[in-house]
Amino acid sequence: MSHNIKFCLKQWIILSMISIFLPLEANDYWQQHVAYEIHVTLNDSAHTLTTHEKLVYTNQSPDTLEFIWFHLWPNAYKNNETAFAKQKLEHNSTKFYYAKEKDKGFIDSLDFTADGVSLIYEFHPEWIDVIKVQLSEPLVPGGSVTIETPFFVKIPEVFSRLGHTGKHYEITQWYPKPAVYDQEGWHPMPYLDMGEFFSEFGTFDVYITLPKNYRIMATGDLVDGKAEYTWLDSLSIEGDSLHALDKKAFKKKIKAMKKASKKKIKAEKKKSQFQISSKKQEMKTLHFHQENVHDFAWFADQNWIVRKGTLWLADSTRKVTLWSMYLAKNAKLWENSIEYIHDAGYWYSKFYGDYPYNHITAVDGDLSAGGGMEYPNITVISKMPSQDALEFVIMHEVGHNWFYGILGSNERDHAWMDEGLNEYTNIRYWEKKYPDRNGQIIIVDFMQNKLGIAKNLDMRWVMGYLGYQQRAVSSDDQPIDLPASDFHRSNYGSIVYGKTAIFARFLEHYLGEEKIDVVMQDFYETWKFKHPSPGDFKSFLDKHVDEDLSWFFDDALNDTKVIDYAVSLLNNQQVTVISLGTLYSPVEVAFYNSEGVELERRWIEGFEGNQKIPVPDGTDRVVIDPDNYMPDINRENNSTSKSLKFNFVFDQPTFHSREFNLFPWLGWNAFNRTTLGFVGYTGFIPGFEYGYSISPQWDFEHDRVVGAISAQKTLYKTLGFRRLTLSTRVSEYNGRKGGQISFSGLIREPVVSFPSINVSGSLFYHDIDSIAVNPLYYDGGTFLVLTSEVTYKQRVDPFLSYSGSIGFVAGLKEANFLKPHILGNLRWRYHKKLTMNVRTWLGTFIGDKDIPSQYRIWMGGGVDPDFVGSFVLNRTADTEDGGTFVNKVNVYDEQYILDGPGLRGSVPNYSQETAWGINIDQTLPVGPISLFADIGGATDLPRNFVDVGLMISFGPVNLYFPLFQSWDKKNERTIQDFDWLKARARFDFHLKFNPFSG
Repeated sequence: MSHNIKFCLKQWIILSMISIFLPLEANDYWQQHVAYEIHVTLNDSAHTLTTHEKLVYTNQSPDTLEFIWFHLWPNAYKNNETAFAKQKLEHNSTKFYYAKEKDKGFIDSLDFTADGVSLIYEFHPEWIDVIKVQLSEPLVPGGSVTIETPFFVKIPEVFSRLGHTGKHYEITQWYPKPAVYDQEGWHPMPYLDMGEFFSEFGTFDVYITLPKNYRIMATGDLVDGKAEYTWLDSLSIEGDSLHALDKKAFKKKIKAMKKASKKKIKAEKKKSQFQISSKKQEMKTLHFHQENVHDFAWFADQNWIVRKGTLWLADSTRKVTLWSMYLAKNAKLWENSIEYIHDAGYWYSKFYGDYPYNHITAVDGDLSAGGGMEYPNITVISKMPSQDALEFVIMHEVGHNWFYGILGSNERDHAWMDEGLNEYTNIRYWEKKYPDRNGQIIIVDFMQNKLGIAKNLDMRWVMGYLGYQQRAVSSDDQPIDLPASDFHRSNYGSIVYGKTAIFARFLEHYLGEEKIDVVMQDFYETWKFKHPSPGDFKSFLDKHVDEDLSWFFDDALNDTKVIDYAVSLLNNQQVTVISLGTLYSPVEVAFYNSEGVELERRWIEGFEGNQKIPVPDGTDRVVIDPDNYMPDINRENNSTSKSLKFNFVFDQPTFHSREFNLFPWLGWNAFNRTTLGFVGYTGFIPGFEYGYSISPQWDFEHDRVVGAISAQKTLYKTLGFRRLTLSTRVSEYNGRKGGQISFSGLIREPVVSFPSINVSGSLFYHDIDSIAVNPLYYDGGTFLVLTSEVTYKQRVDPFLSYSGSIGFVAGLKEANFLKPHILGNLRWRYHKKLTMNVRTWLGTFIGDKDIPSQYRIWMGGGVDPDFVGSFVLNRTADTEDGGTFVNKVNVYDEQYILDGPGLRGSVPNYSQETAWGINIDQTLPVGPISLFADIGGATDLPRNFVDVGLMISFGPVNLYFPLFQSWDKKNERTIQDFDWLKARARFDFHLKFNPFSG
């Protein structure tokens, strides 16, 4: 062998060895370590923290560090220029923007030293809640540095996570915290409301000094805390005794506790800050210690009810103490909270691995950033509507001890690894704990359990599929694995939580629970107390699973491809399964005989196009995804046939039956008087591209059936529209027979909400009974009318939005006219409690002046000429005993319908030429009261019309009280007395549901 050959061979061997071992070195995992010692004193009069922090930062990386990035997240609440404040505005929340200076918060009085040497720091160029601390000496690999600083925190009111409400304290993200430094470098990040955190694991020793009467719970265990634990134990006995009372005594006791609490708060508010501050309080100092956590939070309240419990882990060798603390006003709701904490700890330990700490605590809080927020060992829960909802949130937040707490993924960049996998586990928990409930979750107990409305709401549908499906069908979906800040607000919950959860649950269904347990338990054991990445999670599935899961990782996590399998009719003992989507996941197919007995289930690997599937003998029906695990965006086409199923008002659809929802309906209008019947419908809700309804009613006044029948079809991404809805309706009601054909199309960019363009049109046929309507405002007869409108909407920011429309009404039969119009709306919120709305309208007529009365331009609002308005009560004329018409009280006089120039006063004038109107609403700072002012005129009217008055809103009803009307007699234009006001008062309904409209 020549020298050159030997040299080349030697080089090849060296390069081969480098190529083998270099990746091992590059992928050798490491993470930094931080040990904290923090001393903090709460001033509950000024709502401040006076604090000193000492931390030992150990550099376990292969790099020498010249500086350390620190998070100063209390500064997020300092002004309206922070990343948090800007995000709140982007999400159209103005609570923080309008907050008083005294209610905001900050961190200051920092003075960093390292081993006694002062350190220089500088703020991040974009964010005041992130700083770079320059080290006095380079920190070499394996070295440690001790850094100290005093700091002072002004606690804000609760706008997100850190904050207080009165003397209730939620102290989170409150101390200077080093940013994570890992294989990707530094991760400095500002505080955000939507988007969570990433922190180094370490040890915490926190000494909290606060008034002695506070009940406090925190991350970690009390050191030398026997006296405090004894007190808490005594309070828990009181809590147990409270819930042992009978119903009547319990209510009486809770009422007394709430009254005492309110009295105490009221008394404290009356005292000056000086008086409170000068009053000496007996203080206590508690030392909390915890290892292997990456955050520390604490919560304090003087009035919590305390409960205590125990969780024995599966091997029964170690117990975990459970604490629940809640306010008297929520005592009934929280009565089973220890059970919820226990079961969450039990099932998560069973699914993944034992809970490694000594306590799990849930506290009743005033959180603004969602329903709950997790911290190591402890979680805070906001107000919930039902016990199921409370259990769900407690279970979810306790579960974060595993996904974010123990498996400390980067929540800001890969939110699905904590929120999504945790939400998936919530589904597992619910299915395991409540196997007989078929996933049912109760949101409103009375409605679901007593009335039977939506009684079968399934957690998978409510918490996952519903939101995802709505976003996916309109291509407003986003990939799961995006940084939190890249998600549109409407997608964060439906994608990060919901989409991840239902895809992961489907993956479990496909692979089997046993395999998932093996994967997840291995993943947990390997990566606990570390920072796993998506690639690390994938490696464990690759390790244990032989099946190709590219559909999950490539198409679901990192793309917006969608599943849509359909099944054709049975033919010659085979059925065709059709893939209409772009994500080719495995698909489960079930076969049933004519009696509904399942004959067989079969998995088919994902495919593109069509596949013919042989069916077992005796097959009468074939169903794709029989248990609705697959995130199929169109479940309507998953069955070869559907049985009929009836629900009261509404229930969650099974999609494999033809569901018809029924509810009784009692109606009234001046012509038909009382009508009684029912409304029945199918579809119309997310998950269905169609809707059908029928509403037969018995008209007691005329002894006949009236009502309506309607149908609609929704298409997505068609003819340039993001959503296009086609509908038709025939009806007889209010003295009108007729029908309509309509369309409504939405144009906008994907994901965003604004700007948007809506194009709509309707063709109406009217047969109006002349004796049923007031001849001043309606002509009887048959009419064919075409309407169309194009509307542009834009929201500039939370303070300013506007829209503009152009449209027309055209008479095609019995009256030939064209009435074009333009409309503008502007909403300007220029103060916390002050908003101005301005509406402008301009319309005219082209063509024949023989215009039916209902299509004239009425100055004082419209008369609903096409019978599409919700709950129009009276279109009739009033008559005397002899049948002679008298214009006294009718819909136009009392019920206001916004249209045309839109004056709120009842103007008995109309135009058949060109008319205009300007309507201004100005909110008042107190109560649901607004000022209104209108001005309008027309080329064929001798004068302009002006009115001014008050509008009072009660839910869906507005009441209008004119104080000035320019068209009244000169000496009666302004308010005279109550009778004057009563005669001119009007109302409107702004309800959208009307089973008979159109």
